[in-house]
Amino acid sequence: MTTEPVFPLQVRMQAAMIPTRRGATDLAADGAGFSGIEAIESLLAGLTFHHFAIVVADLDLACELYTVSLGIDSWHTRALSGPAVRRGRPVALDGARVATGRLGSSQVELVEPGRQPWTAREILDRRGEGVFAIGYLVDDVAAQLHASVAAGARVEQVRPDTQHPVGAYLDGGSGLLVDLVQSGSSWSS
Repeated sequence: MTTEPVFPLQVRMQAAMIPTRRGATDLAADGAGFSGIEAIESLLAGLTFHHFAIVVADLDLACELYTVSLGIDSWHTRALSGPAVRRGRPVALDGARVATGRLGSSQVELVEPGRQPWTAREILDRRGEGVFAIGYLVDDVAAQLHASVAAGARVEQVRPDTQHPVGAYLDGGSGLLVDLVQSGSSWSS
């Protein structure tokens, strides 16, 4: 696992106008760079789908609603706390709650963001309730972040920090975030 912080790499690459790439070594056939959703789509090939995340204002009410609409009869609820880095600045996840339910072989994650200024809170305030992220399991979040940045994706938020990430939200510009989750971490259970 690499220990170089992700955000300084992103800033250096954008400042130097390094061409974006589809993958670690593949350029587009015409030599043009790719960014945003094209970069993320190519990087996600081969990753394992884990969950989709829905931001909600009231977790208890949402669990009832999605029990009926999706047929999920059991939810595992936990409080979030601790640090994250959002757009290069430290934030706290304190006060947020998450409920996770099984839907076939995947999971649905309901996120009540609390009052702290992190990614889910901003999305709830700006767009209201709804799906905001699609989660994928990765073996090495730091390595996937570096490849994603090199391919032109923007890192929205990393948890718990850029030195030892176990999860991250990437923004490809589609309005739907990609949530990278470290295999075997407490975030993936």
